[in-house]
Amino acid sequence: MDHIQLLTLHAIYEADSEGRLPAYLGSTIRGVIGHRLREYACQHPNLPCHRCTLSKECSYALHFCSPGNEGGAVNPYVLRPLVRDKEIWHAGERMTFEITLIGRTSEQAAFFIDALQDDRRQGWGAGRMPFRLQQIVDPIRGTLIWSDGRTWLRNCQPMPIPLEQRRARSVLLRFDHPLRLLVNRRLRNSLSFVDLIQSLTRRLSLLSQAYTDKHVQWNEEDLLKAASKIHTAAERWRPVDFKRYSINRAEGDKLSLPAIEGWVRYEGDLTPFTPLLAAGERIHIGKNATIGFGRYQAIYDQ
Repeated sequence: MDHIQLLTLHAIYEADSEGRLPAYLGSTIRGVIGHRLREYACQHPNLPCHRCTLSKECSYALHFCSPGNEGGAVNPYVLRPLVRDKEIWHAGERMTFEITLIGRTSEQAAFFIDALQDDRRQGWGAGRMPFRLQQIVDPIRGTLIWSDGRTWLRNCQPMPIPLEQRRARSVLLRFDHPLRLLVNRRLRNSLSFVDLIQSLTRRLSLLSQAYTDKHVQWNEEDLLKAASKIHTAAERWRPVDFKRYSINRAEGDKLSLPAIEGWVRYEGDLTPFTPLLAAGERIHIGKNATIGFGRYQAIYDQ
C-alpha cells in the first residue's frame, strides 16, 4: 500500500468577529472549501458535475467532488475538525482542522492552499461568520506551509500511507468522531472486527483504483477468516443524531445522518492487521469521511 501517498494540511484560523457555527464543523468546513474550489475551477457552475462533459479534466471534479470514476464515487481527501461542541464564537478565538489529501490529489496541495487562504469573500456557516487564515502546517513533519501571505510549497511532500507492523494482542479503537458504517445497506450500531476489516480493505481498494496507477487485490476469504478469530472484548457506543444542510433539499430542511460514537476493544492475534489499522487512522472508515466521520485512534497493549 505504499503506492498511496498522503499529505495532511493543518489549518489554523482566527475569528474576526462574534458569531455562531454548528457544534460539529465537518460539513461547514467541507462546504466552504468546496465552494471556493468550484469558483476557481468550474466553467459551467449551473451544471451538475455528473452531467458536465469537462468533468474528466476539471480540478474540482478530479480532486474534491468526484461525479463517479472507476473506483466508484469516492473522494480523495478526509477532514478532521479539531474543535468540537462549540457553537458560540468570539473575535480572536481559533478554529483548527486538518484535511488529508490522498493519492494523486496529495500532489495538488497548491489548489487547496489557494482555497484555504481565500477568506475575503465568503464567511463560514449560515451567518457567514468571518475567519482569517493564520497558518497552514504539515503536522506529520512539523513544517510550515503557509503564513502571513507566504507559501512554502517545497514543504508539501506527500508520504506513503503508514504500513508498519507491530506485535499486538489487544487494541482499543476510540471513535471520537461519528461513525456511519453500512453493511448490506443497514446501519451498524456496533462494530465487529470483520466489518471493520472489510470496510478498510474496500476503501483502500477504491482509493487505490481511483487515485493511483495501481489496483489492490486482497485474498478476501483468508483475510476475513483470520479476522473472524478476533473477538470483541468490550465496547461502548452511543447514537448520534447528526443533521446537516443539503443543497439538494428544500431551504431550511436538513439531511439526517444517524451515526454512533464510542469505543471498542478487540483481542486476538492482531499483529497481521496492524498495518491496516494504521492506514485506517489516516483515511477513516465508513460513510461521510469527507466531513470527518469514521476517524479513530488505535491504542495498543504493547
